[in-house]
Amino acid sequence: MLAFTRKVQKIESRASLRQNAIDATMQQKRRVAAYARVSTDSDEQQSSYEAQVDFYTRHIQSNPE
Repeated sequence: MLAFTRKVQKIESRASLRQNAIDATMQQKRRVAAYARVSTDSDEQQSSYEAQVDFYTRHIQSNPE
């Protein structure tokens, strides 16, 4: 008669997998870029573009990482 060896495979819970992914992300520096756009050539859109650029510039420069 043949003897079978059983292989046990542990399947981690989703919470454990999620925490491992968060830990790995926290250790890596990320490069970021901002994207600003307008959909028309109207004057209102120009001020919207300037506001977007100003917001992202301040936000990125305020983060030392």
